[in-house]
Amino acid sequence: MIVQEAELDPRYQALWKKALISAERKNWEYVIDQVLPIVTANFGFLDGRKLLRSAESEASGGSAGKKFSFGLGGFKPSSKKDPAEVVADMEENVFRKDPFNLNANETLYDIGMKMHFPQLAAFALETIRAGHPENTKHMHKLAQHYMAHEEPEKASEVYRLIVKVDPRDMEAMKGEKDSAARTSILRQGWGVGGDFRSAMKDSGEAAKLEMLGRQGMTKEQMEQFLAETIEQYNADQTNIAIVKRMSDLYEKLGQMDDALMFYDYALTLNPGDVALQRKVEILRDKVLDQKIEDYQREIEANPGAPDIDDKRAQVAEIRRQRSSVVIGEAKTRVDRNPTDKTLRYELGQAYFNAGMYTEAIPELQQAKSNPNMRIKAILMLGRCFERKNMNDLAKTSLMEASKELVIMDAIKKEVLYELAHVLEKMGDKTASLEALKEIYNADYGYKDVAKRVESSYS
Repeated sequence: MIVQEAELDPRYQALWKKALISAERKNWEYVIDQVLPIVTANFGFLDGRKLLRSAESEASGGSAGKKFSFGLGGFKPSSKKDPAEVVADMEENVFRKDPFNLNANETLYDIGMKMHFPQLAAFALETIRAGHPENTKHMHKLAQHYMAHEEPEKASEVYRLIVKVDPRDMEAMKGEKDSAARTSILRQGWGVGGDFRSAMKDSGEAAKLEMLGRQGMTKEQMEQFLAETIEQYNADQTNIAIVKRMSDLYEKLGQMDDALMFYDYALTLNPGDVALQRKVEILRDKVLDQKIEDYQREIEANPGAPDIDDKRAQVAEIRRQRSSVVIGEAKTRVDRNPTDKTLRYELGQAYFNAGMYTEAIPELQQAKSNPNMRIKAILMLGRCFERKNMNDLAKTSLMEASKELVIMDAIKKEVLYELAHVLEKMGDKTASLEALKEIYNADYGYKDVAKRVESSYS
């Protein structure tokens, strides 16, 4: 996924060299102008994105969230736009003005995870940490991310920073100890059950394991290594290092069901491993996403098949089960910290995604009191009211959000588009058209706005 400088098209390599020179001269606006088209065309060029964010920070005075603080409910990885296009929109319309925007970076993190690009996800959380050094909630998320992706040394550093901000944070103190221990384990090459390197048949197998860690093995090498690991597993089914290695190999080979089965088993061997718990959650989401995609592909390819209703029912059941899990996890987080309005928003969002609009409303109403979540919460409230056919309340919520948004950014377009839909449902076609015209004046290509506005003049 990561793109290196040498892999760039020659014209972008030349532009990148100019950007580096501009950075040495501290011409930050030039850096932004030069790097932005590079990262737009090369989604995985993370070095470019890092330099871009640094230049944006310098150009904006290095202050977090003071220039703009709008939400980004309209940017969703599941939208009709390609994730790379969504990120490009945010780079141009949000990060350029407000590199530390909390909601934008949360969205970037979600996209990174959805696309199995953990380095991008970590970059988004690191940006939040740099811009909001007192925000321990996201720092915890960053540390857990590093632990889940076997980077305990980085996790340990983040936990130390949390303790500096809040010396009473017992979870961070424990996390620092656990990550330091995990760092030692990885450096020495031993895990639960003793020194497993010494138990390997020869040093050649250790070299293979290092290649696996660097993701440098070919498919054939991984398959051979997996066969050898299965033999070791059959000889000792309680060695968690072997189980995790086998799980990792299955995942890299794309055999997600087998990978999930053995990661689940590894968790029974070490139930207190937070990083492993997170890994299981991520992989379970991947497996379910793949199942939904497979079923949807079959449904679209042969909509008249005799078992098509069964497949639709299976897709609905998978989504229901996922919603149940997400709601349960969100509830648990709220129960632990009922005053955290961000957690209230996440619970409201989980209810909304599950179609439980009545349950979502009180959570979103509480989330409105958080300035960082306010617009996102109001927009989702409007959607809840509209889904319940309470269109007058939906109109009030969406108009409130529109008035608070001064800049015609992506979130304001989304609010106005939703407002136009509600007004049309209420029979007020004139007001609906006026809302669409506001978008039309700013963004001709937004959804079907141009077609609807221009057809009104026919």
